This record gives sequence, C-alpha cells and structure tokens, in this order.
Amino acid sequence: MSGDARRYLDLISTGGGQRTLAESAASTAGNAAPAAKTELIERLEAELTYVETKTGVVGDQAQTKALFDHAGAALDKLLGDGTAATLTEADVAGLEAVVVTDGTRPVLFVEDDFVDLLAPSIGAYAAPISRLSEEIRTVCRSVGRVDDPAAAPLGYQGTAWVVGEGLVATNFHVLQAIAPRGTRVDGQFTGRLNPGVAVHFGHEVGRPWPERRFPIRRVVAVGREGSPERVHPVLGGLNFDGLDLAILELEPVPGRPFPPPLPVARGDDPVTRGGLATAGRGVYLVGYPGNEQSTTRTLFTSIFAGVKSYKRLAPGRITAAAGDLADDPRGWILAHDVSTLGGNSGSAVVDLDADGRSVLGLHFAGQPERQNWAHALERITTELAAVLPAAAR
Repeated sequence: MSGDARRYLDLISTGGGQRTLAESAASTAGNAAPAAKTELIERLEAELTYVETKTGVVGDQAQTKALFDHAGAALDKLLGDGTAATLTEADVAGLEAVVVTDGTRPVLFVEDDFVDLLAPSIGAYAAPISRLSEEIRTVCRSVGRVDDPAAAPLGYQGTAWVVGEGLVATNFHVLQAIAPRGTRVDGQFTGRLNPGVAVHFGHEVGRPWPERRFPIRRVVAVGREGSPERVHPVLGGLNFDGLDLAILELEPVPGRPFPPPLPVARGDDPVTRGGLATAGRGVYLVGYPGNEQSTTRTLFTSIFAGVKSYKRLAPGRITAAAGDLADDPRGWILAHDVSTLGGNSGSAVVDLDADGRSVLGLHFAGQPERQNWAHALERITTELAAVLPAAAR
C-alpha cells in the first residue's frame, strides 16, 4: 500500500491547514516532524473527548488505544520515509481517523439544524459554514432519516431529503431495504412497504425532535435499472448504467408542516448551463451515518459503537465531475471525498462554494480509500422532471 503514502502526505494538514504534513516530512528543521505529529495526535484526542461529551457515550478503551497506536505508527512512517513509506491496513485505519479529526474531512454533529463552529475537527471549514449558516440550516432541516422498525438494531435504512412538497429523494437500494419484496421494471416499482416506515427529520444529538416524523405513503418513481453487462468490473453490485434513485411521497400529519423542498441544480438552467458540479468544487453532505459498512477505514465506529444514526454534516470536494469517470456510460455520476458511512445512502450533496443550499448530487455508494459516488443532478434533470418545478427562463 505504498501508493497511499503520497495521498496521505498531501491530504493531512496541520496548523489549521497552514502547513502540510508533506512539508513537515521534507523539512530540515529538527523539530518540525515531531511537532506535526504531536499536533495531529492532540487533535485526534480532542475529537474523541468532544464526541464523548456531546453524546454521553464513552469510547471503548481498547479500541481507543489501538487507534492511537495505529495513528502514531503511521505518522512515524510518513514523517520518516515520506512517499516511500509502506502503509499497512492498520496504518490506513489510523490515518483515516486523523483525516476526520484534523480539519481535512470532518464529520460534524447537527444540533438545532446547525453545527458547532467550535468543534475541534471543523478546521478551516468553520469560515464557509459560518458564512452560509442560514442556508445550511435550511438544508439540515430538510434532510431526514428513513426509519424502518424492521431494521434492527439501528431502526433505519438510509437518508432522504425533500425534493418537492411532501416528496423526498433517496436511493433505490434504500427503497429495496424498506420494501424487500419490491421489484422495478422499466422504471416502474411494484411492491409493498414495510409497516411503520417513515422519514424522520430530527434525531439530532442533544434533541430527538419527535414532531418531525412523517409516514411514507407510497413510491412515486424509481430510477431505471442498469444493463446487466454494465455491472462494475471491480465492485460487484454497483451498476453505473443504472439510476439509484427513488422518489417517495410522505403522509401529511395534521399541524405538522412538511420541511421545505431544497433547490436542485438543473442541467437546463440557462444561467449555470449544467456546469455547477465541477471537479474541485466545495460541497457538504448531510445525512445519517450509521452502520459499519463504512467507506472510511476508521476505527471510530468501533470506539463509539453507540454513536450511530445522528444527523451529521460532512464537508469535502468533488474529485471528478460527471462524465470523467470510467465505467459511467451515461455520464451522470460524480465522485467526492466527503467522509461517509453506510447510513449516508441517499444523502444530499450540497454546494458549499456559492449559495450553500443547491443540491448537486445524490450520494449512493463508496469504497475504501475515499472514492465516493453521487448521481450528478444536473445530468438527471429529465429523470426528475415530474417532481421538479419548471426551470426559470
């Protein structure tokens, strides 16, 4: 895994992003490298303490010790050997935890529809998040958890967000989980939802928001299946030729207004001309990371086994625009580097560089070593036409 060394040297930052670990590794100053390691370990420790304080869940001591051992050993390798460092699976697990806590790719608790701007791991993201606070509050308010009483032990299957009045968007594979005997043919769904399924727009750390739950009434639309010959050559079960999308209608609840629909980036917008979701663009993802099927090789899910299903916000960047990925015959998938977990399926990928509220993508999958995928909404405007308002002209 020596190829990971360059990536982590470039990725991990210290001193609020002012000095990279690569610079520390290359420095001739005798104390630069130890100082870099010390700061990163201190940030990791601060985040663990913060999570314990926020949630009341005490981390597993044995796993915590293992994490610090792995992180320290991996940082020693990077600072000693630079790009020639050979990293083991344990090293990468430690480095992924460092990345989550050093301000590079934080995963922040949502509380009262916003995040704590003083969270230890927020790093340089505090400034853009603060600048767009009202817009981000609106987005957080309109992202919910797809609850399913049959989904033991967590009680939910993924994430959904409001795309129209009383309508939410999620992944088709999330729908499959709450309607396990359902089928789709030519974009039409047939099946029955599990009893008691709902979308819950609360369940934030510190407050349950019980009044934000709406039962799911029916399936409005689903994305088309991909051709069997287009199944991903490496990641079985993924098919970039298909559209991992489901639109669900919610049941009205008297005295409880639906959260507002989020604006969706459109391919037919005469101003942006479908060019918002470009490589390098800052984005953030709001969703409910939960199960251990993580796209991040971090030990946090082991240390904090009870910290699951809370609404979280995670910033990052688009790493590849739609049309630039291999095995994407329709050119409707973008890649991003936001830290995600299994429960994030169906999350909204939202613009962080401009208006702070336009949804650019629908997250649907990822794999270790920070390759995450979302359907670029500008590329599926036609498929969403039935639920989107008419484009401005």
